[in-house]
Amino acid sequence: MLKSHLMRRVSMVLITAVLLTALSTWLVYTTMTTKQTIQLRAAELIPRAQSFALEADRYISGSLTKEQVLSRFNQRGKQSSDVLLLDYEGNAILCTESVPTPDVRQLSEHIESALGGGLSITAYRISGSSSFIVLVSAPVRDAEGKVEGALLLYSKVNNAEAALSTMTAPLILALGAVVLVVFALASTLVLRIVKPLRHMRDVSQRMSEGHFDLAADETAIGEVGQLGASLNRLSHALKRSISDLTFERNRLLQLLNSMSEGICAVDGAGKITHMNAALENLFPPGNPTDDPKLNAINHPRIWEAFDRAVSVGESDDFTLIEGDKNIRCLISPVNDGSGRRAGALGMFRDVSNDVRLENTRREYVANVSHEMRTPLTAMQGLVEPLRDGLVKDEKTRQRYYDIILREIKRLSRLINDIMELSRLQSGTEYIQTEIFKPGELVLDLCDRYTYIAEEKGLKLIFDAEMAKLPEVNSNPDRVEELLVILLDNAIKYTEKGSVTVGAKVESDKIIFSVSDTGRGISKQDQEYIFERFFKVDKAHSGMGSGLGLSIAREVLAAMGESIWVCSEEGKGSEFAFTVKRAPGEDK
Repeated sequence: MLKSHLMRRVSMVLITAVLLTALSTWLVYTTMTTKQTIQLRAAELIPRAQSFALEADRYISGSLTKEQVLSRFNQRGKQSSDVLLLDYEGNAILCTESVPTPDVRQLSEHIESALGGGLSITAYRISGSSSFIVLVSAPVRDAEGKVEGALLLYSKVNNAEAALSTMTAPLILALGAVVLVVFALASTLVLRIVKPLRHMRDVSQRMSEGHFDLAADETAIGEVGQLGASLNRLSHALKRSISDLTFERNRLLQLLNSMSEGICAVDGAGKITHMNAALENLFPPGNPTDDPKLNAINHPRIWEAFDRAVSVGESDDFTLIEGDKNIRCLISPVNDGSGRRAGALGMFRDVSNDVRLENTRREYVANVSHEMRTPLTAMQGLVEPLRDGLVKDEKTRQRYYDIILREIKRLSRLINDIMELSRLQSGTEYIQTEIFKPGELVLDLCDRYTYIAEEKGLKLIFDAEMAKLPEVNSNPDRVEELLVILLDNAIKYTEKGSVTVGAKVESDKIIFSVSDTGRGISKQDQEYIFERFFKVDKAHSGMGSGLGLSIAREVLAAMGESIWVCSEEGKGSEFAFTVKRAPGEDK
């Protein structure tokens, strides 16, 4: 079977290659022969067309009749051809009976060339055939040399006859000979390969029975010998692997003991066969009892799950609360090689962090939903009466429109803040730093916010000497964004008094601060002030989304900076952050 299969594969590949080579040779030869035949036919037609142009002049002048002209044309032709004679206006005045009728657009250029005194040659394929028409156009001149018409001479070239007549038999004979030679070579090659392969097959069968001392033949030349050497190396590797099983088993036990997940295995009788150190950390020992299983894990539900796994093959997956820990328990039956239950295996993992993350995610989704629902609800309450035509007063309608626009902008800011915070926390937001002087940036920002503060009855205090602040290595857009966040919050949560922007230069950094005389922040709230959606005053839900300070903290963390707050209830708050000074700056 191996011999016939390999013989068939190799023979088919080689014969296919020969057939493809013959076919490509046939196509190339046919194309080149056709082109050469057309050129030769055109060369034959040119002198004939020039000669017959003289006879055509005599026909036009009336010296010869149509029969005389056609008779002389047929006598001079060595190849079968047809003629079409046109006067100077392009009208046909003489033609043979079998003149082909090509598209006039194909011949207009050649007719114009002949009427202009030129000689042209063209060839085109007959529709639905492999044959070509070769056309020569020549001018017809009178005795004085003036062009008085055009002569079109046609000749048919049969492509199949021209390309295949002399090549068919030699190609068939050559192809048959090559196929026979290839088949003979393939048979010899396969026979030389089969013998060592059969020997290697027998050796591999004995190796599967555990006889690893046998060796395959490595003396064969080429890949067959390499295959024998590989089989021998495989035999030695299997022998070493079997001898290392005990060592690997011990290593596996060490690996189980080093896992962070707790592992407990029981046999078919429900007795504990293995426990690792992580299990003891998850379930600290309690008061000693007479049951060794409860001394190991003092949770009856776990042992009920083990009993079900051993007795009925039922897996169980549940979570236990052990103090402040959430422990996920996965208990599954273990079968031996014959499919019978040989015991059960329990895996225990502390998922407290996962639970906290899930709670955080749910809280985040709830906060986002709440923040989005507020402007959407307001817009819905205004759009419905506008749609129903209940608002007749134009002034009231414009006020509704203003409120809707404000809520849309608020929703847009919320979405932008959420997206920016997500990018910063995922680490995909790259912040490019540069050397710049922050003084002018801070003063320009203070000038803009002076008007905003005055509108609310507040005074914005800043030092004009900040223009002399030394250079820093940071991102100017981000520094401006941070100051905008702090100034917006300070003005928003300050009812009366002032807001102060300050800067303190230290050896390696500049500390920017924004302080106010507002309501202040309690000690317990200061711990969460930089968390997402956290608001000191939950009643004022319309005063921002609670994301500004979270964004500020993430931006500064990405630049290696820090931000903090100092506040006392009833006396105001001060937010400050650091910006690195430029390297090489005189400090």
